Amino acid sequence: MKRVLWIVIVLAVLTSLGVFMQRWTIEMPNNTVEIVYDLPGLLELSELIEGASLDQFLHDLRQAGVETIAIQPTSVGEMMLAGNLLPAEVRADLPDRLTDLGRFLTLPVQFEQEHFELVQQAGLKAAPKLNTVPWAVEPVWLEYEPELIIVSGQGIMEAEQFYGSEAALALVEFSAPEISSVEASNTVRLHGISAPEMEVLSQERILNRYMRAVKERNMRVLYVRPFLDGEDSWERSLTLLNSLQHRLEDFGFALGKAEPFAPWHPAWIWTCLAGAGIWAAAAFYGLELFPRAERLIFGLGILALILSAALLIVKPILAKQGLALVAAITFPAWAMQFKWGKTPLRRYAGAAGISLIGALFVVAVLGGTEFLVKIQEFRGVKLMHLAPIVLVVFTLIRPLRDWLHKAIPVPYLLALGVLGMAGMLYILRTGNFGLPVLTLEVQAREFLENVLVVRPRTKELFLGHPALYFAVHAKQPHKSWWLPLAVIGQISLVNTFTHTHTFLWVSLLRTLYGLVFGCLLGWLAYKVFNWAKGRVDLDSGLRLLRIR
Repeated sequence: MKRVLWIVIVLAVLTSLGVFMQRWTIEMPNNTVEIVYDLPGLLELSELIEGASLDQFLHDLRQAGVETIAIQPTSVGEMMLAGNLLPAEVRADLPDRLTDLGRFLTLPVQFEQEHFELVQQAGLKAAPKLNTVPWAVEPVWLEYEPELIIVSGQGIMEAEQFYGSEAALALVEFSAPEISSVEASNTVRLHGISAPEMEVLSQERILNRYMRAVKERNMRVLYVRPFLDGEDSWERSLTLLNSLQHRLEDFGFALGKAEPFAPWHPAWIWTCLAGAGIWAAAAFYGLELFPRAERLIFGLGILALILSAALLIVKPILAKQGLALVAAITFPAWAMQFKWGKTPLRRYAGAAGISLIGALFVVAVLGGTEFLVKIQEFRGVKLMHLAPIVLVVFTLIRPLRDWLHKAIPVPYLLALGVLGMAGMLYILRTGNFGLPVLTLEVQAREFLENVLVVRPRTKELFLGHPALYFAVHAKQPHKSWWLPLAVIGQISLVNTFTHTHTFLWVSLLRTLYGLVFGCLLGWLAYKVFNWAKGRVDLDSGLRLLRIR
């Protein structure tokens, strides 16, 4: 039966490689970055600097190579401060908005046509910024035929709000609404730095943010604001812009009009075959855990494949997300079985190879332009970071079930509490909105980015892969208590490829760095560990220096 499962896995790998290459050919030509400058910031700067002229600002930007200016509608608060009468539908909505008055005052009301005129007269292109609002905002931008529309806000935005415009839609990172009936192949991704952040971040940190967004998160539109904190603000703003342009060009990106990805939708059969490989691997791992339940596991695997194939027809996005989650849980845990080589180095490479197969399957099932621009994305981040650890711990304690009937010493309970807190910290650090990152860690990350181009993941470099090095050198690797830490590196490896908005070459390079430098750090730590063991004659009661 295992031979049949291996045949299915091998066929699925070959199929997935085809999808992988399709995505590679879609991604590689897309290297043009468009810089969009913020008109509200320019208007504010023209009032702060005595004798400053908005026309001169726009002229300077055009000379600097900027072609597009973002125009934002006047907000409720701005209209009230100017003493202008709000439209009737906005006034009617006010009683319902008193509970969240702060947000209500920031909602857009109307575009100023003179803003579009100023931009057009300066020889630049206008990019209107549309937001989700409970009322209609008059589309005065239509007559200027924009090539780019910036979209932000929460909730749902109807396609009718674009009035049939063929402009590309720039979705603001972390603040893009769900857009109905819009093709993913007409969208690009936008990264901006807010005005409050511009006041506190250094120029180097700002440049690193923009470059990271372009390299690692597939941003093809950069929203740039001017500095607003002194008489030399405009000179510093132009210096920042010039530095950003040079860094982009030095890294191989072209400046110009952002182009959406070409339409790409892998055929149903390819996703289904990759799914067969995922369920075959899950069945194989199940047989490792429960060898006596061969028929049951094989039958459940076939049933799961049939249900997945049916769901791919009815709910394709949900099916793809479910298959990717199964792969992200199964392969890191399966990699810890260590049946792929007799030497420590082969075990290390074998574990990484199994995880890479899982990553390949994730790439194959999460195929489609909608995943490249993050209209759709991987689901189940917290679960994928926790479940493989639970499975690995289960394989370790299963032969020791009699421990449950024994008294546990107080030091062990304390150690368990510390591990529990570490586990909570680990889970909270996953995702985009977990615990804040320490300043020292940010500096270390940026140093690695500048040196290596792409930064390896911290959990792989400093924890997971060094722990894997210790595990493969244990007398019984598959029973080593380093495995719960080692599997974290494999989870992170697969998780790298669930970020479908990251180019494949970036994910591959990051993974290679993590495996190589993590192995080197593991080798160094292992040498120090053995040296320390030789220097200590007596351990403490906890026997910390004898953990294998």
